[in-house]
Amino acid sequence: MHNPTSGAPSGQAEAPWPSPAYAWYVVGVLFAASIVSFLDRQIIAIMVSDIKADLSLSDFEIGLLQGPPFGIFYALMSVPIALTADRFSRRNLIAVGIAFWSVATAACGLAGSFVQLFLARIGVGVGEATLTPSAYSIISDYFPKSRLALAMGVFTMGNLTGIGLALLLGSALLAAIRSLGASDLWLVGTLRPWQLAFVCVGLPGLVLALLTLTIREPVRRGRMADAASTGSRAQLAAFGRFLLAHRRTFGLLIGSFTILVMIAYANFGWVVQYLVRAFGVHQTEAGAGYGVVVTIFGTAGAFFGGWLSGRLSLAGHTDAPLRASLLCTAPLAPCAALAFLAAPSEGWALVALAPCQFLGAVPAGLAGAAMLSITPNEMRAKAASLYLFCSSIVGIGLGTTLVGLLTTYVFRDESMLGEALAVLNCLGAPVAAVMIGRCLKHFRASLAEVEAQTVRMMEAG
Repeated sequence: MHNPTSGAPSGQAEAPWPSPAYAWYVVGVLFAASIVSFLDRQIIAIMVSDIKADLSLSDFEIGLLQGPPFGIFYALMSVPIALTADRFSRRNLIAVGIAFWSVATAACGLAGSFVQLFLARIGVGVGEATLTPSAYSIISDYFPKSRLALAMGVFTMGNLTGIGLALLLGSALLAAIRSLGASDLWLVGTLRPWQLAFVCVGLPGLVLALLTLTIREPVRRGRMADAASTGSRAQLAAFGRFLLAHRRTFGLLIGSFTILVMIAYANFGWVVQYLVRAFGVHQTEAGAGYGVVVTIFGTAGAFFGGWLSGRLSLAGHTDAPLRASLLCTAPLAPCAALAFLAAPSEGWALVALAPCQFLGAVPAGLAGAAMLSITPNEMRAKAASLYLFCSSIVGIGLGTTLVGLLTTYVFRDESMLGEALAVLNCLGAPVAAVMIGRCLKHFRASLAEVEAQTVRMMEAG
């Protein structure tokens, strides 16, 4: 039986690393793609009030629109996409995905019912499922391990920047379009302001799809000698054996980061409405305020996470990505309690949310860096897709939905949105911190084992 961690590495693994300048150019393009993906994904958060009014929806239905149609199909498509990315051009896969999700975002603007908007959101999820597994795999072939966490952190910064811009630009765009009233589009008909906003945000992504084609597909590194001749079924079997051998590491790692994703998406989807309902501010004002917090503090947190992991690595901590995540996850619950239960005004709530966004963004890019550190090349997209599958089903799919469920069916009071957000943040963050702490020793053991086997493969080759 084939051992997924044995065999001589291919000759490609000996190729020199690309120039740092070009490697960072690739990260820059993927960073832009990440911004656009999250802009298209999260623009719906700024239009909750408009969509609720026009389509007569409850909080629970709005939670469903923000979570499951995107998250579930994003997760389901990650598996075949990972198999494709591990064998064929990752660059081309990303370009096709960007074009697909851009058109699907524009199609959200043509929806006139809950079902139509639900289906269009599925399309966004299917298209965006191409980006992260392929980007993780590409970046890992452009950077050595000593710089990988920083590169991943920069790529992940696009997530937070995209969400921040969705709130900032979405607020400004919706305000501008609302002042024009209903608009008539050729061959489409009359669109409400929120519908036209979807169209305006979605279609420019087609230009980015063309820009992605300027990326050169890199040499695949750390491959097994017989990887090129192994079929998809055999590769999946080998990946299954690899996961089984490192089940404690992957179980705790994926479980803890999935909880953090759930918290993050609950906040992204509902904080604007929390500010509107708790303090009576206008939706565009609340969106702009929270957008500034996410853009500045969320982006800074993602970058800081990569930097902190690098510093811990230089200090000799082989578990640096997880250690950095643990240090910044522990204080999340008290910060969230201040923001959602004790803030006397919108301004103070935003002040309390700033450290929440900064600390919560730190682990965002480190999950990928941790998994890629202990995963052979031909399994990296599959490892990323497994993480995305779990984090999408539970994190994206349940995060916004649970908040809507709490306000609609548990509290039976939509004004208790702050309490619902506090429940999710203050229960979830401590559980995630405990799981990360327990994962440290298992991660170090997995890393040592994989590195030892890599040395043996190189000596045998």
